[in-house]
Amino acid sequence: MLLFVRFLAVAVSLQSGVEVTTLDGQSFQAELKRITPESAEFLQSGDDPPRAVPLEQVMTLSRMATTDTAPDPANSILVMLTDGAEISGTEFTATATTSTISTKSLGALDINRLAVRAVLLKPVNEEWTGQWEAFLQRKVTKDMLIIEKSDGGGLDFLSGLVSAVNSDQIPFLLDGDEIPVPRDRVTGIVFASSDNKSPLNGSIRLSLTEGTELRVRSVTGDSETLNVVTSWGQTVSCPLSLTTGIDFSSSRVHFLSDLEPVAEEYFGLDPQGKEWSPLFDDDLNTRTGLSSLWRMSRDVFANSGRPPLTLRGKRYRKGLCIFPKARIQYALDGRYSSLKALVGVDDEVAFNQQRGQPSSAVELIMEADGREIYRALIQATATPTPIDLSLRDVSTLSILVDFGDGSSVCDYLDIVDARMVVRND
Repeated sequence: MLLFVRFLAVAVSLQSGVEVTTLDGQSFQAELKRITPESAEFLQSGDDPPRAVPLEQVMTLSRMATTDTAPDPANSILVMLTDGAEISGTEFTATATTSTISTKSLGALDINRLAVRAVLLKPVNEEWTGQWEAFLQRKVTKDMLIIEKSDGGGLDFLSGLVSAVNSDQIPFLLDGDEIPVPRDRVTGIVFASSDNKSPLNGSIRLSLTEGTELRVRSVTGDSETLNVVTSWGQTVSCPLSLTTGIDFSSSRVHFLSDLEPVAEEYFGLDPQGKEWSPLFDDDLNTRTGLSSLWRMSRDVFANSGRPPLTLRGKRYRKGLCIFPKARIQYALDGRYSSLKALVGVDDEVAFNQQRGQPSSAVELIMEADGREIYRALIQATATPTPIDLSLRDVSTLSILVDFGDGSSVCDYLDIVDARMVVRND
């Protein structure tokens, strides 16, 4: 009996073991006990008492052990929604207003047809994957039926109107005539782009073992079953054993580089008296032409196709790269409580110093509604500097990058991993 109890305990641990990351950057491993609208509760090892973390402080939950399932040939349909979600399913049908996707872990999902961006009805030959991706990138005013070329040499398309998707055929309006296209001839469908407001609204990412990644509004549940409200408002249940992770981060923090600035101002490419910028007089204040290399870039270095943002050998996926003299403004509208980031001169130029001369420098000034909240002279070769600034009740954030030493040498300033904490009060 004791052996059976121990076996049961191990089985529960494997099913509910998670790695947790929190808003303050901490992480720990534990067994998930339950998720409520207010908190996530965990059982810890040994005699440690259960631990409860306010849900607003949880960034991610990642399963430490997931069900090992081989690819299921029947689970071969992939539905892509307009919010970036991807649903792996066994069947897909649609009317003019509603789409129905049958899934292994979530059952039948009924989704507004306008929320479906595309559907891949059968696997694509690996050699044709690029062609399928190219069709997805197109902004089209008519639906596209994606079919194989008659010579088997790739993918082609028909442009028209898909009135429905049935189990055996797809009624397709082509040049005024409705043609019942056999479903087995169709590789996929890319639906016409719509200017209507998306019916989807979900900020939490739920990842499943079958390859599905959903955007959902809320997640609750226990060590066995999660109860989920999807981005289109349907309530479904999912075994925890079929999930790989839950990502709350997009409702907790927003990356500065994902926000569109309300204004970008540029004031030359060199300090006064040392100007070589007349070469770019035509676009000096916009940096949209010849001088575009010096325009602010997001998530990459200097708009040039060079390596990602890099500080002291570490690459960063998110951030800004700003060359002086520039002022960038963002409308925050009081939505955030703080800004956390790391600042330094990008490795691409930081060590291009003249021998025997002091390190070059760039100046960074940040203002909140016109009030200065940060000022620093950033030495090019110095260790990157962390910043943690209050943004509470701030409507407009201004970032000014200036020449720090009377020279424009090595002045590509990176503001990396710049994340703003969303207010929850």
